[in-house]
Amino acid sequence: MFLSFLLHAQVSKGAVKAFNIALDAYDAQDYQLAHSKLDKALSKSPNYADAYFFKSQLYKDYMKDSLAIESLKKGLNIDDSKYQRGWFELAELCWGEGRYEEGMLAMESFETTKAYDKFVSDSTTLKYYLRTKKSLDFALRQMLGVKKEFNAHRLSDNVNSQDPEYYPSLSLDSKVIIMTRRFKPISSKHEQEDFYISRWNNSSNSWSKSAPIQGINTPYNEGAAAISGDGATIIFTACEALGNGYGKRDGKGSCDLFESNFDLKTGSWSIGENLGAPNSKMWESQPTLSADGNFLVFARARHLRGMGSDLFGAYRQDDGSWSKPFRLPGEINTPFEEESPFLHPDGKTLYFSSNGHPGMGHLDLFVSHLGDDGNWGEPMNLGYPLNTHDDENSLIVEPAGDFALFATDRGREKGDLDLWRFRLNEEVKPDAIGVLSGLVVDNQTSELVEASVVLLNSESGELVARVESGDDKGFVLPLPAEGRYSFEVDKKGYLFKLVDFQMKGLEDQFVEVRLDRIEAGASIDLKTIRFETGSSELKEGYQADLVRLVNWLEANPNSNVEIIGHTDNVGSDKSNLILSSNRARSVKSFLVVAQIDSQRLTTSGKGSKEPISTNDSEEGRAENRRVEILIK
Repeated sequence: MFLSFLLHAQVSKGAVKAFNIALDAYDAQDYQLAHSKLDKALSKSPNYADAYFFKSQLYKDYMKDSLAIESLKKGLNIDDSKYQRGWFELAELCWGEGRYEEGMLAMESFETTKAYDKFVSDSTTLKYYLRTKKSLDFALRQMLGVKKEFNAHRLSDNVNSQDPEYYPSLSLDSKVIIMTRRFKPISSKHEQEDFYISRWNNSSNSWSKSAPIQGINTPYNEGAAAISGDGATIIFTACEALGNGYGKRDGKGSCDLFESNFDLKTGSWSIGENLGAPNSKMWESQPTLSADGNFLVFARARHLRGMGSDLFGAYRQDDGSWSKPFRLPGEINTPFEEESPFLHPDGKTLYFSSNGHPGMGHLDLFVSHLGDDGNWGEPMNLGYPLNTHDDENSLIVEPAGDFALFATDRGREKGDLDLWRFRLNEEVKPDAIGVLSGLVVDNQTSELVEASVVLLNSESGELVARVESGDDKGFVLPLPAEGRYSFEVDKKGYLFKLVDFQMKGLEDQFVEVRLDRIEAGASIDLKTIRFETGSSELKEGYQADLVRLVNWLEANPNSNVEIIGHTDNVGSDKSNLILSSNRARSVKSFLVVAQIDSQRLTTSGKGSKEPISTNDSEEGRAENRRVEILIK
């Protein structure tokens, strides 16, 4: 207290007068005058702590945090008696500037002050204390030890330009990339954001020259888009323009989410329709789509942009509309900023930016995994040197999971963002995903037909993806690299088609599915019904073929079927005939238990009399062991 008195006694009247003029200038938003008067006050009284505190605030307003740190340090070291929480502010600023050791020292000083107990006893200020303390601990640990390599390179000039590029999005086959570009049109004094697109050329092994996306772009701002797995749908952000609203679009709040579809006939995109339920009067932006286009994740501001945001989800409903949005359950959202989400095609790995979890400063990149309970797990920081004390966001991960793209200004002026590609560390990789693409055709006419296409885990029955195959473009599905899966195709008026396959490695596949119309004499073979070895008893667990057959019979109540059992030629004709008949009856029992009218079902057994493949190989014999469903 005595020291404080002595120091204040050294402040001249002229310094105090200049300080008060600076206060009035600040209130009048004349920041240049405020700054010059503070300099004058300090020239008259170099130990004027309050002037350093005020100067620090001015630098913060200018977003010159490194200068704010120096002024704040000087003031606190002169006299912290009236601004003890300034030590915490100093720790926070040092964290944001990557000056972690200084930040930790400032935090230790703060913890010895009288202000500390009051600060941590208040729930509002406690959350700031915990974030900064944990983040400084994390950052210091990250900076210890051997320098970490960052295997990254800038994408070519065909993708990047002299203008900033950010918020990239890839199609499921990784052959189409879209991005947001900020530029100044020749006819305007103001910058705007538009979408650009580039396509991968296999022959030249390079990206094509990026070009504006026709149809979506307007003279106003469009940004932060996500392209669907098949490359035919874009969910994007458009914001209200001063004096022009949303232009030709209808909006609800400051920024909304819209959906645009590609028209093959015109070769252009639609201007975009408002998504509806996911939007509100608040700020919605930065969407990411599941590979099948049926689950949406996006960022929503709580009040105003930059004042806290959370990640929300919404599901596409049967009629194509979107469900009411919900905060992602689990440990992703904090009281601070969560934004820039990217849902990997594996459907359970979410990358995002946050300044609420322990990090290197400002926005860091994190990854979280979806648990079996439907909650998102504890986020993992992607670590230094990918994350720094500056903002990091706009990260997406390629389907195979080894490489990621993100926007950075490394090597350029601050804010001049380019898209870079780098190799992910093993501990933050998603499950590797391939691509299953194909066409659905009428077996008689060979014409493309619209149909429902579903990919299920054959062991658990868990839905992996569901899409609609178009009569003009077919379908694209994510294909997990490991596991046993059931690929199902269904269209009203046709027999369903079901294929079971075992994935052993990452490879893209193409299939042509030929559907038969429902008519007497048409049949399908169910080859993956699992029986106990040499028995007619069904194995326990999920039976994909039988579940699909139940669903089809429920959807086609006027169809009656004969269930015919077939075997290979191993064993006697008599035993094979009995086994095939009993297996057909087991299938009928399964259907009856599932509430299918037994009057619609008849059974028979053919033994080994009607093979569809050779019995000279195990593969052929497996083909012959089947249950046939015949339309009557």
